[in-house]
Amino acid sequence: MATVFMKWLETTPRDYERGIRLLTLGRLEKLHVLLTEDFIKPGMRVLEIGCGTGALARRMAGKGANVTAVDVSPDMLAEAQRQLDARDLAGSVSFEHMDATLIGERLPVAAFDRIVASLVFSELSPDEQRHVLQNCRWLLAPDGRLLIVDEVPPAGFLQRILFWLVRAPITLLTWILTRTTTRAVRSLEVLLRESRFRPCRLGSRLGGSLVLVEGSPLPEAAPAFDLEQAAIPRLRHRISLRSLLVDLWALFLRVIPPYPKVRPGLYAVGHPDTTSPVFVSGNFDLSVRRLVRELDGKVDAWLLVADSKGINVWCAAGGGYFTADSVIAAVGSSRIESIVQHRHLILPQLCANGVDADRIRGEIGWQTAWGPVRAEDIPSYLAGGKKTDAMRWLRFPLVDRLEMVSATLGLYAIMILIPLLIFWRPLFWPVAISLFGLSYFYGVMLPWLPGRDGLVKSIPLALIALAGLFAYVTLVNPLPPLRLFHWTIGLTGLSVFVAAELQGMSPFMRGEQANWGWELLIGIALGLIYWLVPMAVGWR
Repeated sequence: MATVFMKWLETTPRDYERGIRLLTLGRLEKLHVLLTEDFIKPGMRVLEIGCGTGALARRMAGKGANVTAVDVSPDMLAEAQRQLDARDLAGSVSFEHMDATLIGERLPVAAFDRIVASLVFSELSPDEQRHVLQNCRWLLAPDGRLLIVDEVPPAGFLQRILFWLVRAPITLLTWILTRTTTRAVRSLEVLLRESRFRPCRLGSRLGGSLVLVEGSPLPEAAPAFDLEQAAIPRLRHRISLRSLLVDLWALFLRVIPPYPKVRPGLYAVGHPDTTSPVFVSGNFDLSVRRLVRELDGKVDAWLLVADSKGINVWCAAGGGYFTADSVIAAVGSSRIESIVQHRHLILPQLCANGVDADRIRGEIGWQTAWGPVRAEDIPSYLAGGKKTDAMRWLRFPLVDRLEMVSATLGLYAIMILIPLLIFWRPLFWPVAISLFGLSYFYGVMLPWLPGRDGLVKSIPLALIALAGLFAYVTLVNPLPPLRLFHWTIGLTGLSVFVAAELQGMSPFMRGEQANWGWELLIGIALGLIYWLVPMAVGWR
């Protein structure tokens, strides 16, 4: 269950293998040994999907296999190559940068005796899982075998309860650190049967939550895709109790898992046909529903929802979670090419910072266009056949600023106010009022506060907050010097925190992570002032 931390470890490739070994208590390595000893023979042609830093690829190469190892992360592949070069195995392993969903398009048919995937399917959406399994059937040579090592929910009731109880806080922490996570593969054997494999569980560890499963291709070919019988879900704009609850969650708690998201795949809006436009979106629920709201009843279109890890396209593209690979994977797994006559995708303009359109055109032959910034302009964009300057310009009006303040405050209010409520209850309401007041004031006044960085904007914000404090003390309720000093330090620190953290909500400013080092230094400085000044002037 600790393999959910894999997403965090992927951010530090040099520590990945050691971290996975610790987090799985060495059990993953035991399954890798079982796989290698029983199924890998000298001279075999092996494909490893999602090779990471290459530990399993090196182990299989050590048995004499010729290994093609693919992974979507250039950093992980660079570390894998570095470790391979340090050993005498360079001629036995070939590393390739490739998304799992593209193996069927880039690798030769019937070319591998074994296909191995370790902790890969837990990172894929259901449609992507089926697409990859279908490709595996094509790539396996006669009598070839598919071997999957992955995380699954345990079978026993008590084990399952314990699994989810332990996994939930780990999932939350991992998401906070990386803005993504993994999901245990439900019904892995059923998934294999549906994809025309005969499954056989060969081993399990960690209470049945980590398994090794063999898949033998069944002789029957997978059924052909039939457009007339294809059950493509249709999306409509409807206001319901569920949509209102999701909107409420998205308004205040969208950055806290379980964040609302739509299952990746292909959807119909209205009554599209083979000539209808194809729009691409991430799978953040609120983004999809707002897009559908602007399309439903106005445009007949196909909506291709790519896996953006439940994050809006702007943040996901900037964070590396919505990329050309995401779009290419969505095109491949949805089989949209069997439905429409054209090869033209309309992408959100806000994902241009992370999606390489030229790569999409070069690799799968689909032409791309950047749609309007705001979904409300899409009908006019389609009617006019081009994007006007007004459709290109990014706006951040008051209603959007207040919405983003509310969404950001959800997490920070929990982080700050819950500890105060438990340990320092007298401070709860003063800090809560100050936090919410400063945050919404910052949202309202953002365009007029000088500076292009949150730290710079925190200076006038702090001065305004302190001016309000001194006016209150002068006109309403005089405070003793020590208490006034404490309030001055507190409001200054809170102003810095609010302005520095909330800058990430603005599309015109860099992410809040850029300020974390300065925030720490300013916090330490204010802490020292808080303790040393009263002693120096005799207040303590």
